[in-house]
Amino acid sequence: MKLADRFMVELLGDDCIRISGAAVAELRAVSSNLRNSEDWLAVVDGIEDCVVQFDPVKYLPDEALGLLSGLTEDMLVAGSEELEEPLDLAVSFSQADALDLKDISAALSLSEDEIIQRLVSAELRVDMMGFTPGFAYMSGLDDSMSVPRLKTPRQNVPAGSLGIAGGKCGTYALAGPGGWSIVGRVVSPLFDPERENPFLLKNGQRVRLKRVDVR
Repeated sequence: MKLADRFMVELLGDDCIRISGAAVAELRAVSSNLRNSEDWLAVVDGIEDCVVQFDPVKYLPDEALGLLSGLTEDMLVAGSEELEEPLDLAVSFSQADALDLKDISAALSLSEDEIIQRLVSAELRVDMMGFTPGFAYMSGLDDSMSVPRLKTPRQNVPAGSLGIAGGKCGTYALAGPGGWSIVGRVVSPLFDPERENPFLLKNGQRVRLKRVDVR
């Protein structure tokens, strides 16, 4: 079976190809394996698709499309990103850090402890990075945890803040504006310019939240 038999594979502009139309888990396995190949300049995950950039000097658009479409089902085997152990993130759910926890508790008719328990029990996965540098969109929240974005976004959300909105969980690596409901703060820096990879989270990474008390 070829990749094009299972996915929609289409040209996007002059040097990119979009892959979509299959189960997200399969799509992530493909994108992980493509990132480990030297044939492509970049592979960028979206929520339900991924975009592959090719070198237009090396390949004509139809050649790149044919190469990608013709890849075999071996690409569906979990890539290295999928096999990594989940990253544990220590999170403070104190009143000072969980700015919207009380309001979410009232909106969902759940106690604050119930909300925290559902967060730490979730098997999260980074679906994509975006919005601001290092912001991680993560899936895996229980359906009961879906809340809308804030009606009035904050002008400044503290770095490390953990938010939820629209059934997703998100982390603010940098301080800045944002409209997600803030339920806690990741204690370890999500951005460190001295690290080889300055941003702690990446596409495809599995994540677990761990409750910690910060005094």
